[in-house]
Amino acid sequence: GPPAGSAPPPPPEPTERGNLRQWLLDDKARDQYVIRYGDESEVLWNDPAPDAKDKDKEVHKRKKWTDTGHMWSPHGTYIATFHRPGIRLWGGEKFEAAGRFMHNNVKRIEFSPKETYIVTYTWPDRPGDTEDIDAAIVWDVRTGEKKRSFKLEDRSKEAEEPFKWSHDDKYFARMVEDAIQVYSSDDMKILDKKSFKFPGVRDFCWSPTQCCFSAYVPSFEQNPARVVVTEVPSRKELKQKNLVNISDVNMQWHPDGTYLCVKVDRQKSKKTTTFSLEMFRMKDKDIPIEVLEIPTNVLAFAWEPKGHRFCLLHGDPPRVDVSFYTMLKEGKPMVTLLKTLEKKTVNEIYWSPAGHHVVLAGMKNLNGVLNFFDVDSLESMSEDEHFMCTDLEWDPTGRFVTTYVSAFRQPMENGFTIWNFAGKRQTVVNRDKFFQFLWRPRPPSLLTNKQEREIRKNLPEFSAKYLEEDRKAKELADTAHIREKEEKRAAFNKGEERRKKLYLEWQKERREIRGCVTDDEGWYELVEETFEEVVESSEEVVGTV
Repeated sequence: GPPAGSAPPPPPEPTERGNLRQWLLDDKARDQYVIRYGDESEVLWNDPAPDAKDKDKEVHKRKKWTDTGHMWSPHGTYIATFHRPGIRLWGGEKFEAAGRFMHNNVKRIEFSPKETYIVTYTWPDRPGDTEDIDAAIVWDVRTGEKKRSFKLEDRSKEAEEPFKWSHDDKYFARMVEDAIQVYSSDDMKILDKKSFKFPGVRDFCWSPTQCCFSAYVPSFEQNPARVVVTEVPSRKELKQKNLVNISDVNMQWHPDGTYLCVKVDRQKSKKTTTFSLEMFRMKDKDIPIEVLEIPTNVLAFAWEPKGHRFCLLHGDPPRVDVSFYTMLKEGKPMVTLLKTLEKKTVNEIYWSPAGHHVVLAGMKNLNGVLNFFDVDSLESMSEDEHFMCTDLEWDPTGRFVTTYVSAFRQPMENGFTIWNFAGKRQTVVNRDKFFQFLWRPRPPSLLTNKQEREIRKNLPEFSAKYLEEDRKAKELADTAHIREKEEKRAAFNKGEERRKKLYLEWQKERREIRGCVTDDEGWYELVEETFEEVVESSEEVVGTV
């Protein structure tokens, strides 16, 4: 070993990997996606242009690229592949090797939100195995350095609770019995060497934009159940809400961290449960909470990204009610119902990442019924279905959405369909043993919300430019189609002329072989007939007598 008191070896230097953001420079602003079928993997451009050729869409294709599946990093910089000895990362224009993390039999991975770290997880194939393994390892993505490993604490469990990361990669945390352990990524140690104590804590989640987390703590001795929002690293309690007669609690942060919704199920009696939504306004002074009572069974809840609205599925399946609410009424903070759609075949809510549009889907046992809904006008744009559909994925811009039937869940009808946001089919591909479709994420926009609003305001100007580009592309496609037909016709005529010439050249030979009668001269009699047809007649007065 190294002599006592010697400094540890310096961490490895990051390796040069070329431009890892190359795909964002595409002049058509297209998005990429990865598909996996059989033992093939392909990365492709999504190009809905009428003149787009299949070969122009191909980016990368590889056989046996991964053992079990793919995963993109949060900003789309890397794609991860799974192998028995560990995980590999790939990136750059040609998807060259960009990292290797040796951890035997990895079952799951998690990137930190800013892609600084990757956590690999494994667990024994049989719970209770005495094998001493590293259950989780935290790695530095750029250098490949192992930062810290964690043993499997509770062997009776299939796996340890996974870590959850703060939005800025500074902290990662996990739930243990009666506490939440928050680690600092700087030194990989528990913050201030002490856990955050919450007796019986059941769940916690970080804010997507602030260094604070919400935790659900059930009733304990004389203390009622509560939801607590705690700041890190100060440990300051930002807000607490006591809850009584609780049977279940579910917490969901708005993607912008502006709101926190706590769905509360209360057991009134053995047969009746009531539902309410406790809405925390995180950006307002003292974090006011508004309570929305829902008289029927709440099945699903989803926030609108980049907006102030949310969608609820409530009632008794298979036909349920779909309600849209806003957190602002005429610019003032007040939860307000916008519209309820009654008796719909829906069990999943899929908001566009750009907001404004949502797909209300009847997945799995509801056979893939799809309603493409415009939440600004509160009208359906189109209704369709993708039979046996198992999964739905929006592209990162909210322009396109994919539905697919994965062989992991459904052995028949495997393949995918790409739709535009309004529900018009763009691409349909059927593939046996089709497993996975994943859009490549984009890094967060460099524009501020104000700049984005400005662009939206001036959209008509931009639209005119893009419509003109679309018109030219269509014109080119039409011209190319006409040119292709003309080339085929010319090739056919040329071939016909060549065959006629050969026929006449061989005629003398045929006469000699057949005794002065060629193959067809004796089969018909040539009769010439003349037809007269009036093409046009006109009367003209030349003069009068």
